[in-house]
Amino acid sequence: MTAFSMEYDFDEFELCPGIFAAGTATFVEDGDGEFYVSQIVIGGKRFTRNGYGSERFFTTTNKNIFLLIADHFENDARAQLAFAEALADGSGGNPDRAFDVRRDEQMAEAH
Repeated sequence: MTAFSMEYDFDEFELCPGIFAAGTATFVEDGDGEFYVSQIVIGGKRFTRNGYGSERFFTTTNKNIFLLIADHFENDARAQLAFAEALADGSGGNPDRAFDVRRDEQMAEAH
């Protein structure tokens, strides 16, 4: 069975004082109504948990940006509520997207 996933748009996320980001985080069901952030896209650049970006080039900066934003949303009451509501009514889920994300993550880890 494919995990439920949804895209969560954000704007004005403060990375550090005076520097803001806007983009989309992909939430993937992790059981019991919980989720984890599988990827983040900011300005067309993809960030993943393992530190790889759109160019498939690892950097600590990529990883740190991802972890900062992912940690925020994984512990944010509004994000948790949005995910719970989408999960309950089945909206936002895209089984093909969740499969694609998992496949991409596995490929990135293999390289």
